[in-house]
Amino acid sequence: MSVNFYTDNSFGQYPQLQKDVKDVKGSVKSVETLDKNIGKSIVESVPMFRRVASLPDKLQSDDFIPAVGLASLALINLPEDLKDVSEAYDHAKGIVTSHPYEAKYDHKIAQHDFSFLRGTLIEKWGKNTKNDKVRNTIFKLYQKDVSLSDTSFGEKIKNFLGISEGKDVETSLKNESGDSLWLNEIKSKGVFGDLTARALKRTTLLGVGALALLELPKILGATFKGKDISEQTENTGKQIVKSGVNVTSIIAGIGYGGAFGAKHGGAIGSLVGMGTGAVAGAFASNKIQDLIN
Repeated sequence: MSVNFYTDNSFGQYPQLQKDVKDVKGSVKSVETLDKNIGKSIVESVPMFRRVASLPDKLQSDDFIPAVGLASLALINLPEDLKDVSEAYDHAKGIVTSHPYEAKYDHKIAQHDFSFLRGTLIEKWGKNTKNDKVRNTIFKLYQKDVSLSDTSFGEKIKNFLGISEGKDVETSLKNESGDSLWLNEIKSKGVFGDLTARALKRTTLLGVGALALLELPKILGATFKGKDISEQTENTGKQIVKSGVNVTSIIAGIGYGGAFGAKHGGAIGSLVGMGTGAVAGAFASNKIQDLIN
């Protein structure tokens, strides 16, 4: 008896075969998704690429203002991103050559605070400009350029998780004045607290603000969607929640991924961890937003 599997009726007469085919399709799809995510993680391990990874999607969906914002952030942070890539390159070179790589400090016990402005084109502009208004504006931004660890929100998280500072840790890092920078050992009651302390130090207040601003056009656009005020209000509320989820997921993914990678893999681990975390954060954000929709 011949069976034409291109017809639904014949195919449906063999439920076990139908199930096996679906299982194979599901397995293939899972492998393809895994390969795609691995590829994205590798690409997004390079900070310059990670900053503009969503640029094509935004242009395709006509989100021009967020697209310009992403491109601007990538350009502004290019000098500091190149330093991170160079550090990872030196680390990799030290692994495969006879010249050992010397880390700037012991990543297993400490984590330095990230900065949104340090080493960027904005910093260079602020130092060279003769415009007092621009200089004052950049100076005010510098006052806000702290990691989440140094905010009231960060203090509450650290108190809740029992995070504290331990002994001094020597580094080869320099502060703005050119003096040697010392860090403090991270003390925590558990692994999650340790990673959270590191993630807080790797996440900047201005960085969170920048991502939030990039979501603002979506929120404003939602206010005009709907037949009446009731629908417009509902759409706006949904978009606020979705934007909050997106910012939180991506920041948490990059922060925790980079924190884990840096502790266990130094400069290379930091970049790979941030890339993997960015992909994981975006994936979680999309899934949660689908549920909201």
